[in-house]
Amino acid sequence: MTTTTQTVKVYTPVKRVPTMVGNAPNGQKLPFGPFTLHQIAAATATAALTGIGVLMLPVNPAVTGLGGAAATAAAIFALGLVPYTGVRLTSRAMWISRLILARGPVRAGGQAPGPPARTGTNGVFIHESRALVLAQRTGQRR
Repeated sequence: MTTTTQTVKVYTPVKRVPTMVGNAPNGQKLPFGPFTLHQIAAATATAALTGIGVLMLPVNPAVTGLGGAAATAAAIFALGLVPYTGVRLTSRAMWISRLILARGPVRAGGQAPGPPARTGTNGVFIHESRALVLAQRTGQRR
């Protein structure tokens, strides 16, 4: 009895893997890290808005700074809860904003919802209406 073995190669498509940042430039681990690029972008944007608010808003800068730090931490935490499915985060955000702003029926397939395609098996609906037709008189007297 002879047994032969064959090597089988299975090629699968490349899956999207999020880019993670876990170390500072000096090699030290980041606290509460690693972070995705989306979290870093959100932290940068909210920290910049906090800095602008500290300089521009007519309230106590310490209160504005603490509120901005809380908003930054909340944004980082919220983006950390978003599961990574391979769908772009911008596409998800546009889809959710369209659900909120455009209050109409939405279909996930990308096509606008509407009546089903007409086929020979579908029934035909005829709308009955009545119209008043006035005949034009040819010989009018005054």
